[in-house]
Amino acid sequence: MKIRSFLRNNKFFTIITIIFVVWLVFLTILSIIGQRTVVFFDVLGWEDVSSEFSSKLPLLRYFVEPFYVLAYVLEYEFTWMFLFLIFYPILRGIYLYLKKKGFFSSERYTLITYPISDILYFIFKVLTLAILIVGIYILIGFIIQGYFFVSRYFMVPVQIAVHSGMILIFIKISFTVLKLLHPKLTLNLSKKFLNKKIKRKPKRQTIKRETVFFIGMGVLLLSTNVVLLSTPFPPHKIIPTVPLEDNEFLFDFHVHTTFSDGWLTVEERINWYIQQGIMGAAFSDHDNIRGAKMAQRYVEEQGLDFVVFMAEEWTDNAANPDFHMNYYGLAEEIVPPMSDNPITKVMNGSETIEYVKSKGGYIIVNHYNYDPNPNGGYGLPFSLDQLKDWGVDGFEISNGGSYGSKYKQIRDYCLTNNLTCIGGSDIHTCEDLNTFVKLKLDDPTNLTIVNIFETLKENTHKVIAINLYPKVVDFPGDLNDFGFYIFEAFINYILNIGLYQTLSWIIWSFMVYTLLFLIYRKIKNTDIRFLKDKIM
Repeated sequence: MKIRSFLRNNKFFTIITIIFVVWLVFLTILSIIGQRTVVFFDVLGWEDVSSEFSSKLPLLRYFVEPFYVLAYVLEYEFTWMFLFLIFYPILRGIYLYLKKKGFFSSERYTLITYPISDILYFIFKVLTLAILIVGIYILIGFIIQGYFFVSRYFMVPVQIAVHSGMILIFIKISFTVLKLLHPKLTLNLSKKFLNKKIKRKPKRQTIKRETVFFIGMGVLLLSTNVVLLSTPFPPHKIIPTVPLEDNEFLFDFHVHTTFSDGWLTVEERINWYIQQGIMGAAFSDHDNIRGAKMAQRYVEEQGLDFVVFMAEEWTDNAANPDFHMNYYGLAEEIVPPMSDNPITKVMNGSETIEYVKSKGGYIIVNHYNYDPNPNGGYGLPFSLDQLKDWGVDGFEISNGGSYGSKYKQIRDYCLTNNLTCIGGSDIHTCEDLNTFVKLKLDDPTNLTIVNIFETLKENTHKVIAINLYPKVVDFPGDLNDFGFYIFEAFINYILNIGLYQTLSWIIWSFMVYTLLFLIYRKIKNTDIRFLKDKIM
């Protein structure tokens, strides 16, 4: 069958082809005029330092670029699920209405829906069971140890359950395809679908089917998001324009692993840093130092040229707003009262600051605010003056690549009051590094936390925020709260990509379109009796 005649006689696939061609033309234009621009901004010196650094993507990244972008766009807050909750019922309702009007009434189409429905039922059973098991595990832990258990032990079981479920789904899909292609195998789905239609009332069956499809699609999308977030994609490499001197270092002072709410393991995170040209990092998981300890052990065992700083993010989510601090150089775990437990030290904010300082450690307030405080000054729940009087060493003036107005005000406050200005990526996922500190040490052989922080106190270093995708489009906050941030992030990404990234999208688009075309044509050309024998 010729392609032209095929498209003429298949309106549905013609629409897909038109969309594909428009997308391809758009990508082609981007490949001609597009240019990847990455901005490096020194928040401490308040100047653009893009001339001092460049960002380079490794070759392997171009092979998986669309998948990396999906992970980057979806993020880990999962509020994009609001879009699913809004639009799935609408689109499903439109489909069912058109089906009732006879738009999808062919026998061939009906036959194809059976294996698809079978796979969706399987997805529903496997992933809901996996989520239920993890939910029970976390609930039991919460009942026994409270929030202390949840903050420390939820991530690994979640990833094991979801990855196991997705592997089973892959096997199920592969086995279904094998049965369809193998000349002697059949799916034999008549027992699952035709017998049920006879035994059950139509209305009850419809409600059950739609419930299974809705939940199945939802958990599949969530699980796909989890798999993408926990995949260590090749990151960009930060390259100084002028090679660093022996006493210059690039550090990150805030990151997470699977020992709290991070999506990469300690080993993956260290390799992630090394690939990007970072020489050391503070592993600061929420309310525990297990990640930092394992990172130090891994570096030592592997003989890696990488510095691990002992740290913890003391996390009080009961405060309004949340109150987080990183403390460094103390091999003890301290948690706030909301995570009360018999294992670790339990202290409030002021007590934690006093204790850390008494033990020779250093403490930084993370991603704080500059909101007016009802009791005077700025900052909530505690004013900056109050935190300074309690003894904090300083504040983050850039977090996660952000350096907006509040960080500028906090920076000015730190400089006025001789407090340390620091920055941290606070990265939880596999995205490219967005913040680091360039530090020059008088004694480059002394990489102790004391020497590092005593040098940081001078505020002669650079706190570099990386703007990987400068905003061309900025949606209102209310829209982003309902998940529209995924469109904002994707638009800003696609308008700021280079030639090879565009080529990656073109190649993957061609592959997907070709696969759809071959599947569709195979179904159309298969004898209906043979198809019925295969499926039913």
